[in-house]
Amino acid sequence: MNKENLGEISPDKALLSSKRNYFLGRVDLHEISDKIGSRDQKIYFVKFKNGARTKLHYHEGGQVLVVTAGSGLLVLFKKKSTSGGRTSIRLHTKVMLWKGDVAYIPKNTLHWHGAARGKNLDHVAFNGFSSKGKEARTIWYDSDLKSNAIKIS
Repeated sequence: MNKENLGEISPDKALLSSKRNYFLGRVDLHEISDKIGSRDQKIYFVKFKNGARTKLHYHEGGQVLVVTAGSGLLVLFKKKSTSGGRTSIRLHTKVMLWKGDVAYIPKNTLHWHGAARGKNLDHVAFNGFSSKGKEARTIWYDSDLKSNAIKIS
């Protein structure tokens, strides 16, 4: 058994550099799964500073968020249609997140999450693996968050 203490985690600059394009604002990111030896899910500790958030995305496996500090939002969208590289979207659900909250996001659900405006949010994200035991992909978008999204990876 291995353990990691969230209070002692420092940001993983290399990891953040490789994923910088998927966040808006200041974010500290740390992968926990490798340190504790998890082989069936990816686990991240993320600190969103002063209203920072993820870009619009979905996971090909489910995701669980456990809020450890602060306040923020989880916003879900529905895909209406896709053509010419653009995806038409519409707002589905907006949920406030507070310390102690746990949220489950089903696989293939388009969403973003992060700190409330002017606030900070810390959470642990558990990203499930595919049914074949492989790391599920995350599909990222640039979006106006009103009607359109364009896949970036």
